[in-house]
Amino acid sequence: MNAWDAHSGEKVQVTPSSPEPINAWESNKQELPSADQPLHAASTSIDIPSPSPAVPDASSDESAIRGKPSLPRFLLRIWQFFAAIGAFGFQVGASPYSEEPMPFGKPGLLYYGYVICWLSIVWSSFNVFVYLTRRFGKGNKIKRFVSTLLDLVLAALFGVCVFYEIATYHCKPGMHNGWCNFYNTGLFFLMSLFLTYVVHALWDIFAAMSCLRK
Repeated sequence: MNAWDAHSGEKVQVTPSSPEPINAWESNKQELPSADQPLHAASTSIDIPSPSPAVPDASSDESAIRGKPSLPRFLLRIWQFFAAIGAFGFQVGASPYSEEPMPFGKPGLLYYGYVICWLSIVWSSFNVFVYLTRRFGKGNKIKRFVSTLLDLVLAALFGVCVFYEIATYHCKPGMHNGWCNFYNTGLFFLMSLFLTYVVHALWDIFAAMSCLRK
């Protein structure tokens, strides 16, 4: 900046003493956003990340749906499997053991018992398989309606067989060279099958009615 000395009439060079405030103002001015510029476009904007939605645990939901298999029901199925084999084996093996023919005139009821024993073997073994796949794998349970229906049908079939055999075939222990011993042992297994299928059917029915308490 040039100025004239009033006393000597000479031209004097005058230098500004502090240019820094002007430069600082210019730098600050450049950093401020303009009036028409949106705030989110400024260099000092802060982006706040939105929280990610919680993802439900699919494995816990799946295990809750399947649930744990019942050990008492599994033990009853094991008993039904071996009881059906015992009922069939003892009544079929009575004649070979005693070396005497069947002392009853109509063997149709015995054949009826053989058939439902094999139905019980198939059904109980399938339930054992389902339990093992649920306990040690990722298998699903049998539908309650199907399980209840089959248990009720087998309970009715074994009930008819047992009560008709008791009423029709009178065979005291020790008679016919041991034939009646085998027959009565098979009848015991038939009675146990009838009772266990009744227990299973009632178990399923009361479990299905548990929704009434909710």
